[in-house]
Amino acid sequence: MRFVWLITCGVLLTRVVHADGTEADRLFEEGRALAKGGHYAEACDRFAKSLAIERTIGTELNLADCHQQLGHLREAWGMFIAAQADAQADGDAKRATFARERATALEPKMTTMVVRVAQPALPGLVLTIAGRTTPPALEIHEHADPGEIDVIATAPGVPTVKRTATGAAGATVVVEIPALDTSVHRVPPAVATEGPRERGRVRLAYGFGAGGIASAITAATLTWVGHSHYRTAVDGPHCSSVTGGVSCDDIGTKAIHDAQHLADIGTGFAVASGALIGTAAILYFTAPREKIFVHPQASAQTVGVIVGGSF
Repeated sequence: MRFVWLITCGVLLTRVVHADGTEADRLFEEGRALAKGGHYAEACDRFAKSLAIERTIGTELNLADCHQQLGHLREAWGMFIAAQADAQADGDAKRATFARERATALEPKMTTMVVRVAQPALPGLVLTIAGRTTPPALEIHEHADPGEIDVIATAPGVPTVKRTATGAAGATVVVEIPALDTSVHRVPPAVATEGPRERGRVRLAYGFGAGGIASAITAATLTWVGHSHYRTAVDGPHCSSVTGGVSCDDIGTKAIHDAQHLADIGTGFAVASGALIGTAAILYFTAPREKIFVHPQASAQTVGVIVGGSF
C-alpha cells in the first residue's frame, strides 16, 4: 500500500510541461532533480522562481513539500492551503484533497498562536507574527513553527510593541498586545540640509587668497619703486636727453638697469598674485558643503529640534 501511495504522490506533484520548454518549466525540472537528490534548499529556490514566472498547482505542491523537508512547517502549510484553493478553482478534486490532507497533517506539528490586540483599529497599525504581516483584529489565530515567536505591533509616531513567546509542537500560545502609547511620539527621521562649505577647503582658499593679496601689494610696491628709481636716474646728472631717447654714462646705465629689474620683479609678483587669487576662487567655489542633520523631537510635553553636523 505504501508503494501505491508513493506513486500517487509522484503523479500529484507533477505539473504540465509545455512542449516549447519555458523558463518556468526548466526551473521546475531543475527543482525536481535537486529534490530527488536531497538538495532541498536549492530545490526550493528553483520552485519559487518557477512559481513567480508561472503559477501552477504542481509547482505549489512541490514547493510546499520542499519547505516541509526543510522544517519550514508554517511555510509548507500555507503553500498547501494555497494549492488546495487553486485546485478547487480548477475543478481538480484529487489535488485539492491531497493538498488539504498534507496541510491537515502539518497542523499538530506547529504552534497555534492566539494574538489579542487591544487597539486593532489604531490608524496605521501593522502587526507581524513570526515575520509575517497579519491584518489586525481583536483576536487572531495563526500557525507558527515551534520555537521563539516574535509578535510585533507598529504604528506611525508611537513606540513599537514586541512580545516574544516560546511555542511547542501542538501547543497553543496566547500573546496580548496592549494599547500602544500614543502620548510618546517617535522621533521623525533626520532631515539633511546643506550647511556651510567644508571648512578645510575654505581655510585653504583663504590662505591662497591672502597670499594673492600680499603678492599684489608687493607687485605694486616694486613697480612704483622701480618707476621712481628710473625717473630719478633719467633726470639725474648721469643721464641727458638726446634726440630719440636718453644717453647715460656707466653709473646712469646701471641705475636704469636696476630700476627696470625691480619693475620686472614687480611684474612677476603681479602674475603670481593673479594665479593665487584664481586658485583661491576655485578652491572656495568647489568646496563641498557640509551636511547638517535636523532631528525633530516631540513628546506630549516638549517640542524641539536637535541640529547635528560639523561646525
